[in-house]
Amino acid sequence: MMDTSSARYDLECAAQSTLFRLAAEYNQRAARRIIYALQRRQASGVFGGDYEHKSLWDELCHDAQSGPHFDDDEPWDSILDALLQKEVERLTAAEFEALWLAAIPDVDHLTTASRDAGVIKEEFRSALRQQAGERNLERFEVW
Repeated sequence: MMDTSSARYDLECAAQSTLFRLAAEYNQRAARRIIYALQRRQASGVFGGDYEHKSLWDELCHDAQSGPHFDDDEPWDSILDALLQKEVERLTAAEFEALWLAAIPDVDHLTTASRDAGVIKEEFRSALRQQAGERNLERFEVW
């Protein structure tokens, strides 16, 4: 006969692991959609003639790797906020709950943390920034 306490523990670990993997997939999916939208928007030219950026995605990657170039992130916030909100609105209630649970840093916070979409937006933004930071930008340099 199997010890129920060890089976329960294994189930809890498996459920938590699955939740984190699922959240990572959702975060990457949202990042890919936002990247797609940014790739279709012409570059603002904020970095001048030293770079041949063609899209806002190119500029965001440049900023993530070489920045920040502004005193605050307001220029990016104004662009990204609507795209992040759109991704949050696409989520089903179950997806929202899974992402929110995965974003809570400590189980003790589950009872006090509000189910705020801002937490999920920050997770999406983090996944986007990670991809922007990993992109090779050598082809955009004019030097």
